[in-house]
Amino acid sequence: MKVLLLHPDDVPWRGKWAACHWDLVVDLSFAGANVYEEWSKRTGARVISLRQFAGQTESHRWVNEILEHARGQFLDRLGLDWWEILAPCGYQELQALYLLRQLQQELGPGSVEIFATRAHPHVRLLSVITGFQISCFIAVSSPARRFASRIYAAAQTLRPSQSLEIAFDKWDPSYRFRSRIAKHRRVHLSAPVVLLPSAYSNVTRAQLAYATQLPDRRFLLATTRHSGESEDLPSNVDSVPIAAYAEDSSQTGAEIAEFVKSWNLLKARLSEVRELRQGLGPGLWDYFPEHLKSGLRIRDAWQILMSSEPVAAVLCGDDLNYYTRLPLILAKHMGRVAIYFSHGALDGGLLFKKSYADRHLVKGEMERDYMLRVSDIELDKIEIAAPIETGHEDVRTTFTASRSGDIVFFSQPYEVSGGRAKEIYGELLPRIAAVAQQINRKVILKLHPFESKRGRERLLRTILRDRDYARFEISRTAAASVIPHALCGVGLDSSVAVECAQRGIPYFLCGWLDFSGFGYMQQFAKFGVGIVLDSPDQILTIPQRLKEFRPDPSKIKKLWQPADSDRLDEIMFGNNRVFTADKCAS
Repeated sequence: MKVLLLHPDDVPWRGKWAACHWDLVVDLSFAGANVYEEWSKRTGARVISLRQFAGQTESHRWVNEILEHARGQFLDRLGLDWWEILAPCGYQELQALYLLRQLQQELGPGSVEIFATRAHPHVRLLSVITGFQISCFIAVSSPARRFASRIYAAAQTLRPSQSLEIAFDKWDPSYRFRSRIAKHRRVHLSAPVVLLPSAYSNVTRAQLAYATQLPDRRFLLATTRHSGESEDLPSNVDSVPIAAYAEDSSQTGAEIAEFVKSWNLLKARLSEVRELRQGLGPGLWDYFPEHLKSGLRIRDAWQILMSSEPVAAVLCGDDLNYYTRLPLILAKHMGRVAIYFSHGALDGGLLFKKSYADRHLVKGEMERDYMLRVSDIELDKIEIAAPIETGHEDVRTTFTASRSGDIVFFSQPYEVSGGRAKEIYGELLPRIAAVAQQINRKVILKLHPFESKRGRERLLRTILRDRDYARFEISRTAAASVIPHALCGVGLDSSVAVECAQRGIPYFLCGWLDFSGFGYMQQFAKFGVGIVLDSPDQILTIPQRLKEFRPDPSKIKKLWQPADSDRLDEIMFGNNRVFTADKCAS
């Protein structure tokens, strides 16, 4: 069997490999099944995506089993487990290890020749797993050329503000430079506060929604990057960049040196486990030393903030990002209340990350059911308490296809998650344009925060005819402002699907593009969220489905239940304790 591994930048019929006969072509990226059917006909080879092996939740449950081997073995001077903190950040690479092991089984025991269009981390990883030498048709470019290529690609797709943030994240990860500018911004509060750590606007928005429910209490929004800041703070919320609390420490400098040595010893122990050894060879955890250096300093910044400000509790909305996970873990360590909520509809990270929260806030029965199914979190630690922002006070119990509003397509940065954006949008957008023409509506292309308008305009121009392009309007407006005025929604975004369902608005889920391995589609089907489409051609059935659509209030109640303000106050502020530096752990 001759197998070709297809790099995300390549296609089967263009390149040095096009003249060869292949029995199997494995795309290291992903697109819809129709794309691979067309490619199979064009090349005469079977074409599949590596992502098809993800399953519903099996791949991420396997990731958790692998991470379990080293939990509790890599502790800092405070007792924080840095394997548990950092290793989940590389869950996508570990999932790739699972997918490649599944591919190995697919190839079977017979004679196999494997080639790759060009170098890719998955190519190296498969070589380690199989023991095969895998040749690449295109030689590896120099590091300088690869760096220049990434800079050019970023310039084409990112906004200048996004590029600047990425530069700061890369060149000043522990805030040594930014702390000099921000130190004067420390807030010096006196009343007890709930700390709101955030790196992104969608997390901040949900945290502030909780804060508005307790107008007589104080909250402190602490941001790790500019995109977490808000220009519309409630009057009971102060804001500060965590950089304001970053300080150099000789003690931490010495700890970092020892910790890097300990990492090398841990790697030797990890190599005794076959799956971990397979990951160590291709360097899946090579990021550890640098992240340890910045992570320990970020830990110090959070500890300084929580020691110098009267923090009663931490309300974390993103505990996969270790920058905002650290204060949640420190809350446990320092005797504060640790509270977690997912800023999305469901939290698939629970399949492989450890929970540190005393209390988990969920938006409704659907999220609670998912949490209990994919994690070992106890029922009495879960509280149904949705923030006001996600309310459905305008929910409709009736729906007519003739009502006002446009089709809203909720775009995704598929390039970031390894998808083939051109092929994916090539399947979606012409069909959505046909539907819009049939029912005489516009299409609002709602950008994801990680997308740029310029990049998406360029993509639309390459895919759509002029008359179809004229029906599209690209929007940066927040989803919460767009959804209430939509006729219907289309996309794969799980949070938006739930928000539309809450308001009695039909949302069409592109189910054939669900390669996440988190089991979201199955949970949505169980609770009646959205209308799952199984193929691109089913987009053309939207006009008829709109005529048949009827909101179901009984199902909506299972998605969202507003938090009781008194109960929220009790959870967050408890007995109204005030903490000062001399009461904190060192």
